[in-house]
Amino acid sequence: MSTEATKVKSGLELVRDYLNVCNAAAEEHRHSLVYRPIIAAYDSLFADRAVGIDIYDSDPDEVETTITIRLVNGEFVPAPQADVHPSFHLKLGRPYMEDVVAHRDEYVHHPEKLDWDWIKSRMGIEPHHGATVSANMRPPKKQRYDPPAQGANMRPPSGRTE
Repeated sequence: MSTEATKVKSGLELVRDYLNVCNAAAEEHRHSLVYRPIIAAYDSLFADRAVGIDIYDSDPDEVETTITIRLVNGEFVPAPQADVHPSFHLKLGRPYMEDVVAHRDEYVHHPEKLDWDWIKSRMGIEPHHGATVSANMRPPKKQRYDPPAQGANMRPPSGRTE
């Protein structure tokens, strides 16, 4: 077996495991008020379409392998090899997908941590972030404001005319 065939096989296994996490997260939250419209939208968008997932390691321009997936009965699944005509392509980084697979329970219980931008971009929704980076949980820096020139009168006008 050549090294290229090994990459495709490991890419296929990685996509299959990643899609299992996405499917489990979607199924667990399918009836929640927040996720129901998003799930309904991607159900209609991806119905009867094959999508190519381009997997890259560190440089998005250097695609390692492409796996075709379909939406079948509300779940993303890899398409058979004979079906190699995707409607469009999406790119996902290998390190990100490996992290999702390694921390499955965390991503299933908190689907907002999943990078849904690959779906949002096809739905016409503005992606909320670019490259996958860790979250910045620090509070914003405090800003100092200059004091008013004459001081602040915080009392409302009384309406008296004396």
